[in-house]
Amino acid sequence: MTGRFWAALSRLRLFNLRYLRAHPARTVLCLSVVTVSATLIVAVIGIYGSVGGSVQRLSERVAGDADLEVTGRTDAGLDPSALREISRTEGVRVAVPLVRSPVDVEGERVLLFGTDASALELGSDLSAVVRDTSRPAADRTPDQAAANGSVLLGPALADRVAGREVIDIESMTGEHSTVPVGGTVTGGSAGRVNDGAYVVAPLRLAQDLSGLGARLESVLVLADPGTDTADLRRRLTQELGPQAFVADPAFRADQADDATAMVRNITLLVAMMALAVAGFLIFNTMNMAAVERRGEMASLRALGARQRPIMRDFLAEAVVLALLGAALGSVLGYAVADAAVGSLPPAITDSVNASIELAMPGSAVPAAVVACLGAGVLASWLAARRVSRVRPVEAMRPADPMDLAEGRTAGRTWALVGALLLFVAAMVVAAAFDDARAYGSGALFLLAVIVLGYALVEPLCRATSRTAARFGAVGQLAASSVDRAPRRVWATGMTVCLAVAIGAATTGASQNAVDAASANVSTLSQTEFVVQRSPADVLPVRPLLPATFGRQLAAIHGVNRVTAGQFTYLNLDEGRALLQGISGPSNSTAYQLADPEAQRALLAGSGAVVSRTFAKEHGLAKGDVLTLPTARGEQRVRVADVVDYVSVDAGLVAISLHRLTEWFGPDGASYYEVEVAHGANVASAREGIEHLVREQPYRVNVLTGHESVDATKSAVRQMGALALVLQWVIAAVAALALLNTLMLSVVERRRELGILRALGCGRRYIRRMILAEAAAVSLVGGGAGIVVGTALQYLSTEVMSEVLALDIPFRVTPAALALAVGAILVAMAGAWPPARRAGRLDVIQAIGYE
Repeated sequence: MTGRFWAALSRLRLFNLRYLRAHPARTVLCLSVVTVSATLIVAVIGIYGSVGGSVQRLSERVAGDADLEVTGRTDAGLDPSALREISRTEGVRVAVPLVRSPVDVEGERVLLFGTDASALELGSDLSAVVRDTSRPAADRTPDQAAANGSVLLGPALADRVAGREVIDIESMTGEHSTVPVGGTVTGGSAGRVNDGAYVVAPLRLAQDLSGLGARLESVLVLADPGTDTADLRRRLTQELGPQAFVADPAFRADQADDATAMVRNITLLVAMMALAVAGFLIFNTMNMAAVERRGEMASLRALGARQRPIMRDFLAEAVVLALLGAALGSVLGYAVADAAVGSLPPAITDSVNASIELAMPGSAVPAAVVACLGAGVLASWLAARRVSRVRPVEAMRPADPMDLAEGRTAGRTWALVGALLLFVAAMVVAAAFDDARAYGSGALFLLAVIVLGYALVEPLCRATSRTAARFGAVGQLAASSVDRAPRRVWATGMTVCLAVAIGAATTGASQNAVDAASANVSTLSQTEFVVQRSPADVLPVRPLLPATFGRQLAAIHGVNRVTAGQFTYLNLDEGRALLQGISGPSNSTAYQLADPEAQRALLAGSGAVVSRTFAKEHGLAKGDVLTLPTARGEQRVRVADVVDYVSVDAGLVAISLHRLTEWFGPDGASYYEVEVAHGANVASAREGIEHLVREQPYRVNVLTGHESVDATKSAVRQMGALALVLQWVIAAVAALALLNTLMLSVVERRRELGILRALGCGRRYIRRMILAEAAAVSLVGGGAGIVVGTALQYLSTEVMSEVLALDIPFRVTPAALALAVGAILVAMAGAWPPARRAGRLDVIQAIGYE
């Protein structure tokens, strides 16, 4: 076994690696496209995995050895009696009260931590922070801080508020406090908790600063040794009732993953499509290499080499390229993810209470390696199979590198059947699933297109040949070249087709989604002004504005009506849902899309309007009874209507504001809709609103209804921005594929080109001939790509409609067609270097080339 291994290694070094070194340009091009594909895969997984990974990392650094975490159903937290009940439960060793709440410190969003001495039992970084701050080295101990009502700052805030004796802290519930600074947290663990961006306070002070009052944000539970955690979780759930949500401390990471799943899956699908284009380049390269090495392989066969070792050696060459590309791509992908994590859109980052830092999932690099290896081996298998079957006699005659010889009719028939089956499979997957699995239908569809292209290789090549012939005399020569190498033309044309199709489909589907989201929230444009504390490009979940602020708005001259609304997140066993409270007639989506009877039931507190996503997840329909777990026990409300609503979590539940504050709390509003009286001066009313805003001790944003709609559209575009960038990368990959194929074509036809030069063809004529061939391939492949891309856009739009539970109409957008034309031009640009090289061929050397 060892002898065979070393023999195979020697053959790989002597024949395969030497060949790669002898053709550096070809090797670098092939390696580059594999590297790009691996980079995209690692970057996509790293970027979106960092959201959940950062939350997971923070949970571990706070919870430490905790087995369970008990938290409130919403941000309102837990009643303090829950701590006593948890402590008395059999199997609980330690119950650690905790405040972990986002607050604004001098305009910067950070975390506020509050706990007591029991946190030392957690064995976490937070425990170390609590322990280190009690040492004499600290400016003041926690006891001193408690006595003086002061807080301790994390190291990331030290420079920002250096020398300050007091700081301003704004809670998410609307309270504004000025507190003394007791010092800066020191110690080795200080910078590891939330990247040092936090404030530590004694438990009671932290409750006040966070707006919780006497309530707790959560309780961390350490179980007795040998206790069954699942059983303890069940007993705690029964003991505490519906007011509490009992889960593993990592539940926030799962919620963060759910919030990014949609964007991550779409973007990753585009990255995998780029890998398919890379596979075509490997296919092209390996087939050309097989032709160039026919004599070498035939000689090995004549010397007694068997077919199987030759095939394995050829595949090993592809494996080497794939592994090198995956290794380089992993390094570059890590760098890209690191640079992009800080640029994630606020619509994603604001929904998690953690400092987002690069947290590369362990699956990123293995996924890239497996994907690149799979693409490399599958793409080169046909070439390896063909070259291993070369007989010495056959090697004496020249052959078309992409010759469709024996059995091609049967092969095309089987390909046609396979394409039909794949198309059917794509439709079945799209219809059978309404979650992330449905996105697999797009990959099946593209695979069906590839197989169909193989079945229709002769008609496609005839179309390419006729297109080339229209370019005059140079086109006639280009057409003859196309006719002699049908499979090479097919592979290159399909590469361009896929690049254009992916670009057109991604752009079109993204624009359709933006248009649908815009139409979904367009009701907000009927509102004169929306007043909220959160920025325009994030959902106004927090911070809250006090109820008194709404009354002050209503007192402004020219204001006819002020409608308060509040958003909060509701923790459910099936996932986190968005909860909305509405105080009166509103222009918000959930209210406006509901029928009049449902609107009346909602405001009366007897009904709820839910999104299609929520209804789908919970098996609800109009008229059903919805049970909500609250601090006041389980509350039942009738589903008055089911509407479309754009959300990234487990959907929306809209109820009356007084029910929300009664069942969940706290009082206040995330936003106020301001309606100006008929005939009143809108500019004067705005001036009055902005004057009131300037008097507040915190920042308040005043938006028009149209600005609010535009902000939603911008947020949707931001979430799909990476996928749109990837499609241009794919277009560049297609240009590389065309460059590589035409460069190989020039090398293969050096003798033919030399003879043409000897017969009087000028350098410019030769360049125009190569460019005519490239133009024909790009135009036919691009035209097919527009057709395929339109069909793929339709399929993607239907899938997104089901997955997002949102009606997304299909429309062919001008932007998608413009991008498709741009991709064709990029692919054609890849033909210039080989055309230039062909024009510079030395006549004597070219005629003597073998």
